[in-house]
Amino acid sequence: MKKRTLALLGLIAGLASCQTPSKTTSLEEKEDVKVICPTGAPAVAFYNHAEDDRFETNSVPSNIVSFLNEASPYDMVVIDTVSGIRAINNGAPYKMAATITFGNFFIAATGNDDDGVMDSDDKIVLFGQNQTPDLLFHYIYGTQFDSAIEYVNAVSDAAGCLASGKNVATGNDVDYVFVAQPVLFATLNNKNAATYGKSSIYKNIQDEYKEKSSNKELVQASVFVKNTDKYSYDSYLSSLKDDIDAVVSNPNLVIEKLGDLDENAVKTKYGIAPAAMKGVLASNNGLGLGYKKAKDNKENINNFISIFGLSEVSDEIFA
Repeated sequence: MKKRTLALLGLIAGLASCQTPSKTTSLEEKEDVKVICPTGAPAVAFYNHAEDDRFETNSVPSNIVSFLNEASPYDMVVIDTVSGIRAINNGAPYKMAATITFGNFFIAATGNDDDGVMDSDDKIVLFGQNQTPDLLFHYIYGTQFDSAIEYVNAVSDAAGCLASGKNVATGNDVDYVFVAQPVLFATLNNKNAATYGKSSIYKNIQDEYKEKSSNKELVQASVFVKNTDKYSYDSYLSSLKDDIDAVVSNPNLVIEKLGDLDENAVKTKYGIAPAAMKGVLASNNGLGLGYKKAKDNKENINNFISIFGLSEVSDEIFA
């Protein structure tokens, strides 16, 4: 009787264990990941996806931010870190997975300044008033140059000022220009520019930021993934990390992958030609490409977003 009772109890326990869902079951890996990304530096990270219809780019960041919503067709949205976190704080069903660009901002000198030192009696052009470039500049330098600043709308306008040495909108000669890669590379190498041979890089903003913030780093553009309890994006992200690590070590990979494609098509999709991609990457990784998991980079993220008036993030925001 005792043996029959023990056997029955064992059978019941076995049935119960079969009916209990495993808490360690891994999520299904998403295989048809659809991505949208800004043109420029972040897009170069996806150099292996030029002919992938599921990888799309857009040159207008506000258009990309609008896809951070429940109905979005995109599983993965690449956008500046601050805009992505703000969207999540406002209810966007996404999580921050990783940062893939860590700053590509520079101050360039036009060659017009006689003493070669930026000061308050020079003319300094900034693009993006009240946006990332403006806020970064003021975080680093405070208000000491405010009387010297002239604002333009976009990085392309700033590049025009660097190429001509003038701000067409004001008619003033320009001494220094806050600009970003890869536009900076193209402008400095434009033999038709009035400042060709005179213009140069004056300050690396990434270095200036590190000095100001006790060796913290910029977290410029990040990958945000749909907040799902069904799919994992680990495989795609791991492959993306490998691609980034490889091209930073060997910039010629962009030529190998993109060099045989129609150059105009590449420029349309990436916002930059393959040769320029290689040139900027070969110049001490001027695009600022890299890969860091967001959850392992919390201190740098919190320091950076504080410039924009955002509170420290909680762990729930990370994928």
